[in-house]
This record gives sequence, structure tokens and C-alpha cells, in this order.
Amino acid sequence: MKRLNFLCLFFIVSLAPLFGHQKAEDLLQGYLQNDLNVKKLTASLQNQVLEDKATKISNGWNFKIESGTVTVTSDGEKRKISFSPSAELSLPRLNNLTLGASADVKYNEEDGTDTKNKSLYMSVDLYSKNKQKLEVTRLKSERSVLEAQRALQNGLITAEKNFYTELKSLYSTAASIVNAENDLYDNQLAFNEIRAKGYIAGSLKYRQAEMKVLSGERTVEINKRELERQTKIFASKCGIEYNGNDAVEFLPDSVPKAEAVDVLSFNKEAFTKIEKATWTNYINTLNRNADSKITVKGKAGYTFDNSSTDSDTVDLGTSLTWNGTGLTANAGVSWPLKTDNFYPVYTFGLSFSPQPFLLANITDQQKELADEQEKIDIQSAEKDYQTEMISRQTQLSDIQWKKKTNEESLDMYKKLAADEERYYRQGYVTLSEYRNAKANKENYEMQCLINDIELLIYNDETKLLFCRDDEIKAIK
Repeated sequence: MKRLNFLCLFFIVSLAPLFGHQKAEDLLQGYLQNDLNVKKLTASLQNQVLEDKATKISNGWNFKIESGTVTVTSDGEKRKISFSPSAELSLPRLNNLTLGASADVKYNEEDGTDTKNKSLYMSVDLYSKNKQKLEVTRLKSERSVLEAQRALQNGLITAEKNFYTELKSLYSTAASIVNAENDLYDNQLAFNEIRAKGYIAGSLKYRQAEMKVLSGERTVEINKRELERQTKIFASKCGIEYNGNDAVEFLPDSVPKAEAVDVLSFNKEAFTKIEKATWTNYINTLNRNADSKITVKGKAGYTFDNSSTDSDTVDLGTSLTWNGTGLTANAGVSWPLKTDNFYPVYTFGLSFSPQPFLLANITDQQKELADEQEKIDIQSAEKDYQTEMISRQTQLSDIQWKKKTNEESLDMYKKLAADEERYYRQGYVTLSEYRNAKANKENYEMQCLINDIELLIYNDETKLLFCRDDEIKAIK
């Protein structure tokens, strides 16, 4: 009878509130703060912002100063130094506009410094698609920042989902303990009845009843140990040290109430797979269009004391690159000034490689195939969207149905437990009947908590299906 008395004592104690020492919101905040993936995604976003800043600087302008090759010679008494310094400012976004200056400098101890070929020049793309290429680079860089922001945003949602998934598992284990203890109580009563009837310890009926009790005790202990283990792990993830021996009291008695997220409230274009496939086709199309076959550059400058003419010269030049045929050509002319002999200096060059010409047609076909594949990816994403909409709506309907039926059952068992308690105190029902009603009430309390968590998890999973850029400012 000692065991029966112990169970009665447990039953009286179990009339206290089932959960309640921790708040779900506080645990969630600690869980998010300790999530290593969130920290990693935060660092990744910061790095991507820096990469974007570097890209903007590189595409904006570039300034370069060079000394050229410095040559120092000596005959034992006198030294000679020569070098060709230059400076250049490039503005890629202004059709590759480049402003530069250069000179040839010679110095010896006897004659001093002699500077020739002092030149000021400017070059610019007369025809190219460099501006389009820079635009593609800018868009890709900004997209990388956006994707890093989205990754962090989804990382927080995923961490929240993992938190509620683990909490749901704890509640499920707690519910198993309640059911197992109720079964154990019933088996103990049956065993006491067998003994009261005088069955000897070695009889089959006695041993069967005893084994049910022993098995029930083992099941209860296993579930309790499992709940303790899970709770310690869960608490550590929330940044809390749990050293108690009553995990049930540690668990929150409620979770945040939430309205169901309507999957149809999101724009179809925001569906992650559709948005990504559409963007990929868009940026790749820009990139393919920016792949110019012909580039024409123009250059103009002024050279002081040009060594080719022994006079100042005005310099003009142009170059052409035809990628589709592997043809490169350049030509230039320098007109001497301040001299009686007006003989311009002409320069030109030509190169040709047949390989690009042979590959040009293949490259064009590959571009067409790539575009076709990207459009197929968009169509595939749209099919996935339709499937996901049906799945989400069906899942939400199931969650709402379970919640409704569990709430109805909880309401029924609350009334039944209250009636059974009154009847038990009046002697009309047994302790077993009263305890069974109380256990069912507690079980459905936990099932309703689990239903609330399932809705929170559903909301998180639904959000993860879509791009929610309007929410990003909140996490910057």
C-alpha cells in the first residue's frame, strides 16, 4: 500500500499548476542571442557591405602614379639616372575617360637634368559597353548585400522555428509522462486488487499484473530522464543554466498567441524561387547584352619636346577591338609644332587571331541556350509556387482543426474534472476515476500548447517561402 499512498500523494501535489517558471519570450530571446548561425550570418552581412563599398570605389575612379623603370649607371666617377614617371586618373563610369601625364627624365652629374617627351593626354571610349558592364557589376554587388540581409533575416526566423520545435518536443515528452503516470496508477490499482484477492506471488496473474507495474514505472522514469536531458540542453541554448530536477516546472505555461499567416497575402513575385529565378535571368541578360563585340577608343594629347620630331607635338590616336573576329587595330598621328619642317609622324598596328572568329557562333548559341534554361527555371519555380500554396493552406487547415477539437476536448475535461473532484470529495466516484479525468485535462492543456506552437512554426515556415524586403530595415 506504500506505493499506492505515494501515488495518491503525487496526485494531490499534481493539482498545482502544470508549468510556469520561465517565460517563452525570454527563452526565445536568449536562444536567438546564442545561435551561432545568426552570429555567422551577421558577420557575413557586415563583410558583404564592405565588399559593396569597395566595388563602388573601384567603379567610381582610380588614380595611379608610377616611377617607371629607374636605371642607374656609373663609370666610377659620374652617375647617370633615367626613369619615366607617369600619373593617370581613370573615371570608368564616364566611358572609361582617362587623363594622364608622362615624361622621360635623364640626369647626369655633368649636364644636370634633361626631360623629354613630356606628355599630357586624354583617352575615352568612343564606342563600348563598359558602362553597361559597370552597371551589371553594381547590381551584382548590391544584390549580394541584399541576399546577405535576407540570409540574416531568414536565419533569425529559422532559429525561432528551431526554438519552438524544441519546445514542442519538451511539451510532448511532458505529456507522455502524464499519460504514463496515469497508466501506472491504474496498473498499480489493478495489482493491489490482485494481491487483495489472495493471488500468490508465483501465480501467472500476479506476475502479469506486477510486470505491468514494473514496466509502467520504467516508462515513467525513462520519460522523466529524457525530459531532464532535453531541458538541460534546451536551457543551455537559451543561455540559462538548469540544475533543477523538475523540468516540468521549468517549462513556460504559455507561448505567444499569433494569428495565422495567410500564404496568399504575399505577392507571387516574392516567392523565393520565382524571385531568384527571375533575378538570375534579368542579370544574366544584362551581362550578355553588355558583352560588346566591338570597342573603339579615342586618344588625344600634347607632347612637349617629342624625341621623334624634336618638337612639341599634338597627338591623336584611335584603336578598335573586334572580339567576334579576333581583330585588333590601332592608328595614330603626331603633328609637330614650332618647327619649319611639318612632317607628321604616323603609327599603326594590326593583329588578327582566327580562334575568336571560330568560337563566336558557338558563344552566341550558348547564350541563347542559357537564356532558354533560365526561363525554364522561372516556369519550374511558378509550378513549385502553386504546389506550395496548396500544401500551406492544407497544413493550416489541419492545424486549425486540431486546435479546435483539442480546445473542445479541454473544455469538456475541465468540466468533467471539476465535477469528478466534487463527486470524489462526496464519495460518489473513486480516486482513480477522478485522477483519470484530471490527467486527461492536463494532457489536453499540453496539446493546446503544442497546437499554439505548431501555428508559430507554420507561420515561420510560411515566411521563409517569400522575400520580405520590407522587413529588412528592422534588422539592420
